[in-house]
Amino acid sequence: MDASKTTSKTSSLKALILKAWRERWTDIQWGINIKTILPRGVSGDLYNLADCILQQAMVGCGANQLVISYLKHSLASHLVSYAAVLQRIAKFDAFHKPHCILSLLEFLESFLDSVTCRGKMEEEILAYAVSSIILWLLQVYHYSLSKYPSSNPIQSQELLEKSTTLLNSIVNTDFLLAMFYLAKQNDPEEYDEVTKKCQEITAFMMMNTQFKAPLHIHETLQKICNMSIDKIAPLNIKSESLPHSLQALIAINVLATPSMDLQQLSSQLLMIQRIKGYSLSRLYCELIRACFISLNDSCKDSCRQAVWAAFTFLRVPQVIHYIHNTSGTSNKDAEHSMEVVEAFEKLLQSTPLLDIVDTKNCCNSVICLLEPLVKLNIISETHLSYFKQKRETKDIKLQKLEPTALQGCVPSFITRAEPTLAGILKTMGGDFHKTQESLYAMLCQIVGGTTLDTILAVALVEGKLKLFVSRLIMFNEFALLAASEKGASPTKAYTFDISFLILCSIVQEHGVEAVLDDNGDSFFEQWVRDCMVHKGVHKSPEQILQKCDPQIVDIFLHHLSAPDFDFKNTNLKPHDLCLNVSGVVKEILFAWEQGSITPGDVKRMLDSLRQKMASLAVCASVWLCSYINVVHQDAFLKPINMVQLFLAPPTEIELSQIENFKERTILMGPIIRKMQYDVYPPSVPKTKVITFSHNIISRQPILEQLQTVWEDIKIRGHLQIDATHIIKSLLNTAGPVWFVTNLVKETLKYRYQEDLDRSVDVVLAMLHLDIERCTEALLLHVLPQYLYNAKLCEELVEPQSSILAKLSVYCIYAALEFSNCNKVPVSRKRRHDDTEDMEALCTANKVRRLNDNSSDSNSMYYSQQQIVAPGLLKEPLQSALEMVYKLFSQLAAKNGEVTPQTHFILQFLIYVVQCGQERAQIVLQKMPSEIVPTLIKALPDNFNIGLILRLYDLSTPHGRRDTARDLCLLRNMRLRPD
Repeated sequence: MDASKTTSKTSSLKALILKAWRERWTDIQWGINIKTILPRGVSGDLYNLADCILQQAMVGCGANQLVISYLKHSLASHLVSYAAVLQRIAKFDAFHKPHCILSLLEFLESFLDSVTCRGKMEEEILAYAVSSIILWLLQVYHYSLSKYPSSNPIQSQELLEKSTTLLNSIVNTDFLLAMFYLAKQNDPEEYDEVTKKCQEITAFMMMNTQFKAPLHIHETLQKICNMSIDKIAPLNIKSESLPHSLQALIAINVLATPSMDLQQLSSQLLMIQRIKGYSLSRLYCELIRACFISLNDSCKDSCRQAVWAAFTFLRVPQVIHYIHNTSGTSNKDAEHSMEVVEAFEKLLQSTPLLDIVDTKNCCNSVICLLEPLVKLNIISETHLSYFKQKRETKDIKLQKLEPTALQGCVPSFITRAEPTLAGILKTMGGDFHKTQESLYAMLCQIVGGTTLDTILAVALVEGKLKLFVSRLIMFNEFALLAASEKGASPTKAYTFDISFLILCSIVQEHGVEAVLDDNGDSFFEQWVRDCMVHKGVHKSPEQILQKCDPQIVDIFLHHLSAPDFDFKNTNLKPHDLCLNVSGVVKEILFAWEQGSITPGDVKRMLDSLRQKMASLAVCASVWLCSYINVVHQDAFLKPINMVQLFLAPPTEIELSQIENFKERTILMGPIIRKMQYDVYPPSVPKTKVITFSHNIISRQPILEQLQTVWEDIKIRGHLQIDATHIIKSLLNTAGPVWFVTNLVKETLKYRYQEDLDRSVDVVLAMLHLDIERCTEALLLHVLPQYLYNAKLCEELVEPQSSILAKLSVYCIYAALEFSNCNKVPVSRKRRHDDTEDMEALCTANKVRRLNDNSSDSNSMYYSQQQIVAPGLLKEPLQSALEMVYKLFSQLAAKNGEVTPQTHFILQFLIYVVQCGQERAQIVLQKMPSEIVPTLIKALPDNFNIGLILRLYDLSTPHGRRDTARDLCLLRNMRLRPD
């Protein structure tokens, strides 16, 4: 045995032990006399009391039971700690003394169920002690095994069984197992020693075929060697039976950022998978179901249907491919992903949904999704044939319903639009001198019907819309120069006209920031910045007029007044006309108001403008709408009538005599109408809501609009596409604090768990419209109200309290994911640099498609993007969390008191651990360490070992100390008499 430190106290203790043994003191006498050396409150650990007693007890061939009884009494009277006793037993290496070993095993068995610690010093060494005793028990087992059966077989068998029982007892006691896990984190080298000894024992038992191993020894050794936290303390997260989060989240994403890159979209989906506890197959299935539900909702509007069809049949296979390649879901040598196959098996169970999607879109939607997955080598041809056979038998029985907005097979529209878009981009990337006429014809052709909607939807979903716009701007610049040449044909002006109108339509729909560069110097970009009304942003009418040249305005008016007005009779260039038409309509308006001209004159001049170039009608309407926006209501009538004249249907003469007039008016009408509705909304009944891309028109108060949407979600069970526009407008109108406050109020009105779960999922999706600001509003404004406001505190009852905690945690992880994915500095490039990058991406896509079965192409495609590893907290989330934890510290400070607030704080921490998994430490790193012990004292029955082990960062000494403290506190609370 190792020599102990010699001190005067230690010498006195040793002398007392000898005296007690010689005089055969009882353990009670020992307890009385030991106080003469160790006064009250002084621990025997300071003077190695356990070491001294066991040294004396183990002098002979067998253990001295009388001296051991003194150690038992010292342990019971708190003179020595369990940690010290365990460490002292583990130092005994005289394995050739079987009787001593057996006595120590029996002594260990007598107190193993009561092991805990009673002081701060003990907390830090108990984990080491548990690890040491496990290693010692393995050494005892190994030594006895090596002597079996050559020595006393009965004695060896008893030692083997006893040590096995104790090892089994340790690994099945959650507190001791947790302490052993802490020891593994503290000292990996000692843990390696333990696992090495386990391997030696296993190898020895396999070699010795005659040996009959004690029961459970193999399971015990396996558990000791596999000490991952999920093995020793699983969380047992229950996956929700009715998912709602993905459908609403995808609906919001396609509204807000339809061209979101694969990395960001995949990160969002994997975040939902983590917080919900879904398997990958479930995630894939719910993603496809969500897209089909929204695709079905969009069938009445060709533009929306095109976007949703493009997202469903182009983007979703890419997302599945990306997640499959980056999350390590299957063996690289595997021919397909089993998760995807399982997902489609689950999807086939949603027969009513598949039936209506197939019927409305004139296709076999499952097969349309599977075919690109086969090309991406995610599933095999065999699986495609299997699912085709399974689904086609049902498709034959379907009767086609009324035609939808896109006539015919919708996925085929999308697949045909892809090469069309590529062709347009390629043509616009060439020499315009050679391609001008063919491009003009192509643009006129795609404007009629739904082709333009489909092409723009594909460009939007594939992230090529900005490239399309940049090349169309270059073509528009070329057409402007061509139309400005002396003696230019009207066709060249019409080419400028139609490209200008398409650009206006795109900017109006998607916003300036989404499609234009900050430093663009083209005529169109300058006109948009200086004049155009878009997304509710108005320019001053005086500012627009500053661009006018009075001389050009006079010439323009003079020619316009003539009945035979034609560009050929003027030297005015198209861009001069566009910039100066504002001054012209101002003069026409003021002349009409003063009675200088008749309504017939006004109509004739405005018709003349529209007939020559529809873009002139748009430019004129820009000034008229800006003027309407600033004048008194009494002066509305005449400028509104002028705008309405531009919107009059084209006559048969105009359609027959003016080249491509129909196509240009098809583009012009919606552009002007949206600008008009911005400043002069149409009158609608109180119950009806008109939605646009950036605003809504309704006579309802905003709270009633929100409640109407909420009721609709309750009835339908999902978030409808029209509702997403209303929700976005409400957020923009009222701000995140009002928005979040009222969504939480509506959520907490529910009483049944199913309604509450659905509500949380839908609210989380809605908050993704601006997840950072909404999460900040929730943490800094809404939560304090419910925690401190006496009236609102009454609502913190179950299950509402847990639901509010769940929503808070969901939002925190969503905001964390958003900040990690988005806040990467991106340098703005010149347009031709963007074009080169996009061409490189297009080339990569082309190579990938040409090599459908090539794994190299897949790796090349994904080499540019990787899932971002969880990072540090960033502002504003960091400050918001610090404030929340400060509130928690104040509310949890009342030791032992159980209040709705303490219960809420506990539920919050549970959800942080359950939903975050490896990201939990990022969220918990700012949590004050005193919160958890306070909660344990108040709610010990609600804590378990798995929760405590995950509340701290065990890679740091501070985290391990706090974990040991809380584990021991919970242990003492459990051992306390009722």
